Amino acid sequence: MAYRKKFALLALTLAALSLAGCSTPTPDPLASPSSTPSVSQVDAYQSDILLANNELEEEFLEIALASCELTTTKSLNLYDLQGNTSTTTYFRPSDNLLDPENQLSENSLGDFIPGIYTENLPALFLPCLLEKQAALAQDPNAVLLEHTVEKIGPFNYVWSQHHGGASLESTYYDVTDGLISQYSAEQGSAIKTEVAYTDFSGDVADFFVGAYGY
Repeated sequence: MAYRKKFALLALTLAALSLAGCSTPTPDPLASPSSTPSVSQVDAYQSDILLANNELEEEFLEIALASCELTTTKSLNLYDLQGNTSTTTYFRPSDNLLDPENQLSENSLGDFIPGIYTENLPALFLPCLLEKQAALAQDPNAVLLEHTVEKIGPFNYVWSQHHGGASLESTYYDVTDGLISQYSAEQGSAIKTEVAYTDFSGDVADFFVGAYGY
């Protein structure tokens, strides 16, 4: 399966992930053996996925890339839970989900909230964005591409990468039917995002017509 497709939406957010100013991270000698060290092994494993250095990384990245790709043909629905409050964001299928007219958000009271994801794509796209950077990088061993993958359950993964600093930061992903269905910054956190992929029709399409006229 080849995943080297052009994601126009991904290129718009590469600047947000640039780590040109960060220092080289120091490897942690106490890191869990289930983690997958990444930078030094980039040439040791053959895969269509540039970031995949072993079978576990390929397994997770296939899921992540398939989830991102699906948003070009299906409506991505994000249900952000923040304690006692929640926000739902609907995306029009597109190669450019950052376009304000390709997304609509409302709170639990049904009030419209503009611009939640117009500056940065949701964390669902983090592995996909890093894969895009790997395709553009002159040095495939660049520190900014460093990442790890852990499998903590049959359908649960921890993906870690740089977010502008020297340390790797983790995102916890749950998978259902081969697609990312939930993610959070901490395992078991009440602050999390539930993910769904639906046809762009019916109430969702009408929602966009009412807001943008098409």
